[in-house]
Amino acid sequence: MGSGVAFFDYNNDGLLDLYFVNSVGPANLYRNLGQGRFAEQASQAGVANSGYGMGGFPADYDNDGDADLYITCYGTNILYRNEGKGRFADVTARARVGNPGLSTGAAFSDYDLDGDLDLYVANYAEYRLELNQVCTRAKGIRVYCGPEAYQPTPDVFYRNDGQGRFADITSDVGLLPRAAKELGAVFTDYDQDGDPDLYVAGDRTGNLLYRNEGKRFVEVGQVAGVTYNDAGKALAGMGVAAGDYNGDGWFDLFVTNYQWETNSLYQNLGNGFFSYMTFGAGLGLSTLTFLKWGTFFCDYDNDGDQDLFVANGHLDDNVEEFDKVTYAQQNQLFRNDGKGRFTDVRDLTGPGMLLKQVSRGAAWGDYDSDGDQDFAVANNNQPAALLRNDGGNQGHWIGLKLVGAAGTGPGKKRDNRDGIGARVEVRAGGRRQVDEVRSGSSYLSQSDLQLHFGLGGLTQVDQVEIRWPSGDIQRLANLQADQVVLVRQSGVPQR
Repeated sequence: MGSGVAFFDYNNDGLLDLYFVNSVGPANLYRNLGQGRFAEQASQAGVANSGYGMGGFPADYDNDGDADLYITCYGTNILYRNEGKGRFADVTARARVGNPGLSTGAAFSDYDLDGDLDLYVANYAEYRLELNQVCTRAKGIRVYCGPEAYQPTPDVFYRNDGQGRFADITSDVGLLPRAAKELGAVFTDYDQDGDPDLYVAGDRTGNLLYRNEGKRFVEVGQVAGVTYNDAGKALAGMGVAAGDYNGDGWFDLFVTNYQWETNSLYQNLGNGFFSYMTFGAGLGLSTLTFLKWGTFFCDYDNDGDQDLFVANGHLDDNVEEFDKVTYAQQNQLFRNDGKGRFTDVRDLTGPGMLLKQVSRGAAWGDYDSDGDQDFAVANNNQPAALLRNDGGNQGHWIGLKLVGAAGTGPGKKRDNRDGIGARVEVRAGGRRQVDEVRSGSSYLSQSDLQLHFGLGGLTQVDQVEIRWPSGDIQRLANLQADQVVLVRQSGVPQR
């Protein structure tokens, strides 16, 4: 299928590094040296996984101030604990998160709001060499089998005990057994009740939306309207993204799908229900001929609204023998017009978007610290792509890096150090933008956890309001644009 990519600062030097999982190892960890240069450090850092890697998900699960790394695999998953000084240790056995099988997506979140990060792992299907099947198309041309050829396997949910170990509580939290063959996953508080909900892309089995009801989840996808397309059909869901594309303060959901299927955009109506807006937002016909994978909302042009990136590439390297599409494909960048409609601008945004590749995972991060969002793309059986944004910083911006108190702040609040699950509102020039610190999303990938808000022509932010996962509210006022603001949790709890 292909693997993912992650932006994160593994050595705490203030520069974003890159990790490419690589399905056929070893993995690659590129240390950012500044000035646009990187050095490969996977072996030196202890993260050169030589197994069959799928996804990469950095997060500070032990709240010690540096980013750890969870790898999903075909085989046994791996948890690397960051020991500091640029070195990791494999603590999978001690942490009890190996989960042998075929794992794909994953995401961290403090689902029970106890101050440490819990872990959801999506499992795709039961596959072993002796279960392999031969599938063909017209004229007997051999192709990869579809998901219906294999049986689904249960997902796993791990609760963090705060002492470096996880407990498998899958049967206690309400996840459906063998409900779907999942790929991308993201936690987002879609109903604004203060706890993280879970959305997962299903490959021809229907997408799943788990509403957090405290200690348990309830699957509400069909009721909410985010399981199928507008014809009631389950599509081949690959990647997922959450974001407020229409500026109404509610997080919408986006899913990438297979060739000859459109992507799916679900507008959050704010009452627990969603409306299928793929065609209404201009994301229908322009996506049909592509096989879509990694995706994320971003503001690539810093104009204050959420644009959309989609990574494309076919599954079958011989597809041109039996279909009118190509194996290598252009990725797509959709510009938001600020009124809820998107335009494909891939041919207008430089040579990086003109490349035809076999793309899979995708993530964003400002690796050159120039104030706009750059893109990293993992490609199948060919070099990866790092797409430097050279025009986005013509508009003003502000970055927010959140650091939770992790039990050390006033009142011994226990919000995770990454601030995952925090909701942030930025007000500037009479306009409000809303975002959230999220783990996971895209296709088996992780973007930078630092939030980025485009401001257009505005040079000052009037107010920032942060709702931490614990419910604490923190406000900042009159911030100058074009800087990254480090926000450490403080203030009196307000619930």
